[in-house]
Amino acid sequence: MIVGFLIIHGSTGATGATGVTGPTGPTGPTGPEGPQGIQGEEGTAGPEGPTGPEGPQGIQGDAGPEGPTGPEGPQGIQGETGPTGAAATIRIGSVTTGDPGTPAEVTNSGTDEDAIFDFVIPRGEPGSGGTPEVLATVNSATQPTTANTALVFTDTPLVSGSAITHQAGSTDIMINQPGIYQATFHGTVSVNTGTTIPSSVLARLNLDGAPVAGAVASHTFSSTNEVATMSFSVPFQVTAVPATLQVIASEDGFTFEDLALTVIRLGDAT
Repeated sequence: MIVGFLIIHGSTGATGATGVTGPTGPTGPTGPEGPQGIQGEEGTAGPEGPTGPEGPQGIQGDAGPEGPTGPEGPQGIQGETGPTGAAATIRIGSVTTGDPGTPAEVTNSGTDEDAIFDFVIPRGEPGSGGTPEVLATVNSATQPTTANTALVFTDTPLVSGSAITHQAGSTDIMINQPGIYQATFHGTVSVNTGTTIPSSVLARLNLDGAPVAGAVASHTFSSTNEVATMSFSVPFQVTAVPATLQVIASEDGFTFEDLALTVIRLGDAT
């Protein structure tokens, strides 16, 4: 028996709803690396890490230039006073007559501690009588100074003539006759406790209150136990009499000792 089919072609129906997505397939192989992109902006600095261990000491470098001298430090405390030295003595040694017109001389043939003064006194010109006019006065005791005050002479071991006189224990040597004279001074001086160091003192000869030119001795002390010898020997002229000679100490704070002053009349002024 023959059966026939009739096929009828109708229009396409509407699309059905999308079905559910299936599971993700496996990741494919990594593709080649692409080119490097441009550098981004620098990020903010992170916190500082801990300090690492100290490294080994390096080699010593060259010395730098010498720096400027610093200011002078304060003065140190005064040291102790040294022991008292042996007492000094002053004696008159030889007295020699020189030729007329020669200069008078006074020399110490002893030591600073045991002074022996030798004199050469010129003889007067013929007809003058030949009597030398000379005075030597001394003081071996200690004598603290007062500023601008005359030193005292306690003894007068040699006096010849009447042109020069002195009263023992006085500061004044009197000139009684005009003329040309020579004054020679010698003494030692030390610093009193409490006197500022360094410090200076002068001994000068005054004639009627005015300094005699060149008749001055000075010393600057750099330590408290220092002892200095001071001396001068100068000629000078006296025109008006009576005139007064004095040896003046310039400052407080010192002690003179073993003083000797010799004054000789050399002759008349021409």
